[in-house]
Amino acid sequence: MPGLSNSEAAQDGWGRFTADFAYSMFESAKAEQIIVIFSEAEYSASTFAYIVDDSGPRVPRVSDQLQRSKTNRFLPVELAVPYHLNLLIATVKGTEPPPLPDFDPRADEDDYIQANGLDYGDPDGFVFKATAAAAIGLTAWVLLRRNRYAWRNNLTRGPELVRNRRLPQALEAALRELPDPAAPDEEMWALHDRGRRVQTAITEIVATHPDWATDIDFSHRHAILALTETDRWLQKHLQRTPSAKGTKTRDEEPRFCFFFPTHTGAISGFAWRQGTAVLTINVCVDCRADLNAGHESECLMVPKAPGAKRVKAVPYYQRDDAYAVSGFGSFADLEDAIVTKMGSGRE
Repeated sequence: MPGLSNSEAAQDGWGRFTADFAYSMFESAKAEQIIVIFSEAEYSASTFAYIVDDSGPRVPRVSDQLQRSKTNRFLPVELAVPYHLNLLIATVKGTEPPPLPDFDPRADEDDYIQANGLDYGDPDGFVFKATAAAAIGLTAWVLLRRNRYAWRNNLTRGPELVRNRRLPQALEAALRELPDPAAPDEEMWALHDRGRRVQTAITEIVATHPDWATDIDFSHRHAILALTETDRWLQKHLQRTPSAKGTKTRDEEPRFCFFFPTHTGAISGFAWRQGTAVLTINVCVDCRADLNAGHESECLMVPKAPGAKRVKAVPYYQRDDAYAVSGFGSFADLEDAIVTKMGSGRE
């Protein structure tokens, strides 16, 4: 990068320019995430380091434009660039940041060059060599990450639900007239009312997405599955007699994994940090283990813009539709979100 002016206006302008340029590089790369470093040393070792993904460029928490050493001295470019690169790698890996270089310009210059293994006559060459060495470790990590997160690049196409879970038959059964509660009290009539909302939600999906069983967007199948399972639970409890209601423990309402509604196993609440916010979501045992280990959980991937010629896969919760609003039950009852969004004509 050419030398930067020391004026405050120029520094602010370069910050905006490098952030915008980094995001343009991300869009051109068509990658899940990239790291970008801009650095120059005409006036000082000024460095802009970014991690860029769909949410935009961000700077690691301990990264400074004018990076200082352990002894609170400004780093030369030969040490600043490798430090920032290793800091970016540690941040995306979720590991501890690297220690600050032990640099003190008050020491003898030749001792500093020798101590740090720098090529005094070719600082650019050193930077490139150090960058290449760090990139070797990053490349190995990227390959592992690419394999682990390959699902992010494609629409969800499984598991097969229409035949294996007999969704057309389940849908037909769910739309039959609801029986009156066997125990006609306030609680049972509330369940009956919810059953009517479930039926309305199913009708809305079928009317809005008549090709739900064959659409490349698998979220509709997952919604039909979740609603029909909820309907079975509701109908079972509506048929309970007063005596059975008093002597038998009520079965738990079905819950669905926020990331992938068909995930099996015990479902429980989890505090999921997203930026400065913490969301309480329902997750399965496997997704909980992934999150606790610092990994992303496999998620239901859907078209970002349904009906668009160019299909880009995104996690379903990044869209603004009923399924995202509900989180398949994590934030609101799925049937209520569907009736509100699809029924209002905004879907």
